[in-house]
Amino acid sequence: MRTIFLAHSEADHGFAGHLAQFLEFGCNIICDADEGLVLPGEDLIAKAEAGLAADVLVLLLSEASWPTRCPRDRWEPVLFGESRRTSMQLVTVLLRDCFFPALLKRRNFIDARTSRLIGMRLVKRCLWQREHGPGQPVNQAFSADLEELYSHLADRAGVLEAGGMAASRFAREASEEFEAVLWVHCHNRSLAQIAGEIGSQLRMSLEGTTEQNCRKIQNLLSCRRCLLVLDAPGLERVAAIVPEGRTSTLVTLDPVSVVETPQSLSYARKLISYRRYAEAYELLYRLLDTEVAPETCARELTWICEHWDRIAESNSLRFRYGPEPSEQLVLF
Repeated sequence: MRTIFLAHSEADHGFAGHLAQFLEFGCNIICDADEGLVLPGEDLIAKAEAGLAADVLVLLLSEASWPTRCPRDRWEPVLFGESRRTSMQLVTVLLRDCFFPALLKRRNFIDARTSRLIGMRLVKRCLWQREHGPGQPVNQAFSADLEELYSHLADRAGVLEAGGMAASRFAREASEEFEAVLWVHCHNRSLAQIAGEIGSQLRMSLEGTTEQNCRKIQNLLSCRRCLLVLDAPGLERVAAIVPEGRTSTLVTLDPVSVVETPQSLSYARKLISYRRYAEAYELLYRLLDTEVAPETCARELTWICEHWDRIAESNSLRFRYGPEPSEQLVLF
């Protein structure tokens, strides 16, 4: 968890508190707006100097926090010299016109005079951008026709349906507002396959049954700020996999793309090697029903059932598909 220091005036304290809550939910950070409040006898530079120990220093600029021009030798050593020496990230947010130094515009500068909501979203993008791709410019695009998706999914945790094309645009445009975007192809895929794909993208080991795997995914995503995009799933699958907590879920109403799962014994064995047992279990039973290598499928299924402590099912498979007992020779 990184720490953020919001240096601001008393006049901007209400906004600072709102921004702190917005960032704490939207990023993996800790922020106490009260710590950055400019007290009587202080100025914004003195308060910023007190926040140099934080991972991120955010300056909220207005005529209340920067009322007059300040000598360069007063602000440059703090805002540029010390911040570079400590590798601290500096973000400047302009709330109202004031006499701030133009040099601040060259480094993570956000103009929030027109829209403070857009300004808060850009601060969030700055913070995640440092995690995803340091040195890359922050994407400043916000499509007006995607505002409902932003307000329901990016600004807070929620579940929303949208057309496939709109979902694709939002996932690309707003990707810097999430820890990760998980796009999962769901059309004509089972719950076991959907859970397996999510687990693969999260680099999780899913050795349990489908129900166990879904709970494991939900528990993890509830604590992380991700965007989960389910591409055209069935309604019953949405209910079984959607997490609560911090992750937002976007469900497409039409498939953006369709993935065909191989129906072969070799693919089932590959799933087992990846420890995606629920998918392998499902596929092996389908192959068994079509009489594709029944003894081999039953042997692999027996192993999975024993791993899950399904002893009765493993014994049934062994009895039905195991090798025939050898005939005993008649001596008399």
